[in-house]
Amino acid sequence: MTDPALEPNLHAALAEVSRACRILEMEGHGDMTLGHLSLRDPSGRGFWMKRNRIGLGEVLGPQDFVLLDWDGKQMSGSGGRHSEWPIHSEILRLRPDVQVVAHTHPFHACVFSSSLDPLQPFTVDADYFVEVPRHEDDVALITTKDEGVALANALGKNFAVLMGNHGVTFCGTSVMHAACVGIFLEKACKAQLAGLSAGFRAGMPSPATRRKRHGQVMTPVHWEHSWNYFCRKLKARGEDAGGSPVPLFG
Repeated sequence: MTDPALEPNLHAALAEVSRACRILEMEGHGDMTLGHLSLRDPSGRGFWMKRNRIGLGEVLGPQDFVLLDWDGKQMSGSGGRHSEWPIHSEILRLRPDVQVVAHTHPFHACVFSSSLDPLQPFTVDADYFVEVPRHEDDVALITTKDEGVALANALGKNFAVLMGNHGVTFCGTSVMHAACVGIFLEKACKAQLAGLSAGFRAGMPSPATRRKRHGQVMTPVHWEHSWNYFCRKLKARGEDAGGSPVPLFG
């Protein structure tokens, strides 16, 4: 399928999501051609999803997204759709506050997804979350609407869910919010694995203190500062001399 000319605001939004894809690759979320992000279509037609057969670091612009309706039918865009599109359709349906959904396989969070223990604040990165639910399924891929609904229900009102022995799904009210949730979830899982491996006795804040810390960290100001830092870091690594994005691997 070929794309009609995108409305300028939508084009800019998809360019921002493509930047988030490359930032997530840079920050440890890349896994070959696996992983995908989506943006709620502003006209209510469905959602724009990263096309398949390319990695997160190879997403360079709006041309790398396809428009799917709520039943997964491709309406616009070149390239194919990922089979796990129900992750995106069902979370976006259940959560009107969410604009961006992502599913990725960051190494430390994937390993931690097998743990039955809760995510603990070994570092401030975990203060992005009061809790991170864990979803278990008997399938390797979420490819049906019923499976997508089950994952969306496990996510609930949270912004991230661990998919047992698989990976993570996370979301946000904006591109920068979703990207920060994914990045800090991976950092928190890495810190907990390191802390547990050290074998020391660890002190943890009380539930009330955790909620207070969460309120200090999970703020739009923190998302903005962090996002702008990641954008500068990406620009230093991932643009050619003319300022155009180039593929980023690992």
